[in-house]
Amino acid sequence: MSDILSEIVRRRRLDYASASGLISISELIVRNSERVEFRSFRDSLLLRSVGVGEVAIIAEVKRGSPSNGLFASGLDPVSCAIDYESGGAAALSVLTEGNYFGGNLNDLIVARANCGLPVLRKDFIVTEYQVYETSAYADCMLLIARLLDGQMLKSLYDLAAGLKLEVLVEVYDESDIEKISAYNFPLIGINNRNLSTMNIDINNSIKLAACFDAGQMLVAASGIHSRNDIERVMSCGIKSFLIGESLSRNKNRIQFLRNLATGK
Repeated sequence: MSDILSEIVRRRRLDYASASGLISISELIVRNSERVEFRSFRDSLLLRSVGVGEVAIIAEVKRGSPSNGLFASGLDPVSCAIDYESGGAAALSVLTEGNYFGGNLNDLIVARANCGLPVLRKDFIVTEYQVYETSAYADCMLLIARLLDGQMLKSLYDLAAGLKLEVLVEVYDESDIEKISAYNFPLIGINNRNLSTMNIDINNSIKLAACFDAGQMLVAASGIHSRNDIERVMSCGIKSFLIGESLSRNKNRIQFLRNLATGK
């Protein structure tokens, strides 16, 4: 891992190790078992991308990043969720890491409560506790292949699945793909950002798309700023996109999102 990625993971582990008043795993299991609704993340992506020229947008609530600092510090997750649903998003992604991205778990809770979309928890998930925590509130969670060895990745994935969570497994390069090749995960995110240099190349999605089976749904993430970017990546068959910074910065989120999703 790069120095910044290692530091993010170290801080994330420390956040949980030093936190007081965390809900117990047994209570999180009860909350998960009492949930009356899990919204299907994959089905929503499929439904939104069936029309000619239409793509599924996972619209992200994102206040900042390690590379650009806090660029939307006052972002309101409730108004975002309402705007994103009105603009035709297939799903929400909510960043819940606070040190570098300015997020928190309550952002996810209130965003989901104010829309009907499935919600992805985007965070640096490296412990079982985080999976149990996610299962009490979200519909899907992110697992980053680069952060975990193959055995731990599969273990956290299986734990999530047992708690009725869907999982978006993120890869960046061929070594990540090799790590997950034995598991045939159904939902794959291809990150266009090099987590070592923070540089972005949207051709990364185009290059890696051919490495996956037809039954695996691919999501391109990072560096998507326009409908032209989307159409470039669509050439390799990808029809789902996770978009954060460009949406969070936009003053007319609804219209911008409609243009991204349909080209209109």
